[in-house]
Amino acid sequence: MKSIHYNRTLAFLLGLGALCSCHSGDSAESDRKKSAPATKSAPSSYRIGAVTRQSLAQTVQLPGEFHAYQEVTIYPRATGFVERVLVDRGSAVRKGQVLMVLDAPETEERLAAARSNTLKAQAMLVASREHYRRLLASNKVAGSVSALDLETAQARVQADSASVLGEQANYRAMAKLKSYLTVSAPFDGFITERNVHPGALVGSGARQDRPMLVLQQQTRLRLIVDVPETYSPQMKEGESVAFTVSAMPGKTFTGKISRWSGSMNQQFRSETVEIDIDNRSRTLRPGMFAEIILSAAGTPGALAVPTSAVIASTERQYVIKVEDGRARHVPIRRGQKSGDMTEIFGDLTPNDKIIINAREDIKDGIAIR
Repeated sequence: MKSIHYNRTLAFLLGLGALCSCHSGDSAESDRKKSAPATKSAPSSYRIGAVTRQSLAQTVQLPGEFHAYQEVTIYPRATGFVERVLVDRGSAVRKGQVLMVLDAPETEERLAAARSNTLKAQAMLVASREHYRRLLASNKVAGSVSALDLETAQARVQADSASVLGEQANYRAMAKLKSYLTVSAPFDGFITERNVHPGALVGSGARQDRPMLVLQQQTRLRLIVDVPETYSPQMKEGESVAFTVSAMPGKTFTGKISRWSGSMNQQFRSETVEIDIDNRSRTLRPGMFAEIILSAAGTPGALAVPTSAVIASTERQYVIKVEDGRARHVPIRRGQKSGDMTEIFGDLTPNDKIIINAREDIKDGIAIR
């Protein structure tokens, strides 16, 4: 009997301990839930800074490409067969040098015919003038020459004179066409492409997919670079610019700004600038890429703030000014950027207090502590 009473007492104590343990766990969970809202309602931390007046100078690297100072693709201006090609790829040529000779026998025959017609028209003009002169002299005796004959002779002189002018124009045109059979260099340079050989038919009667020759002036190059709108107003004619070429690491070259387009590319908001390069050593090649190094001076009198203080939304750009303990959104326009500072333009003055760690969820007019 004592053993049975002991076992019942032990079971009762174990059940009581389990019930107390469950109650303790529920109490701890309830305490954690009560303390959670206190953490969410903790006040946000704002970093306050001041607007400063300074110009932010910076160095900008922009990609550019070399182009030949002058380049021409030479197509035939008359139909004929290639008789001689006097140059090849890589040949150095001088202005006026003969590059190629074409053969067109029919052009020679047409030129000879035009010359013959011109001489014939000139002879007829001489005869009609002499006839008119004699009639005019005979007309001094009254009644010897009728008025109709005199007028007819005068009209004949005018017609023959017009015929001579027409034949002379035709002869000059045929002579010009014959000169097209000799292809000459329009400027000093180097042949970079040759696509024809002797015996080939060229001209309007043949399908010309590619030019006969390509000529480039390589002793002087154009370095073309697109300068963003922010920096283009600072470009000045004659200003020296440094650049590097990826194909020649470790070397720095210089050139001078020679010209610019004067208008912005509507797609990229940039202005095309050309830098003339002296390349008499032919170290650089048209088509090479370069990195142009521009030293962009800051805007005089500009205000500057940390970049993190500027909020850019889809509608506007602004900073949050702290005024009388409250937040005020001030619309601004951004300028140049250097490091972690950005130029701004707006209704602000030096030493105005702003929120440095600004966020879009900071509403206008809320209290800032």
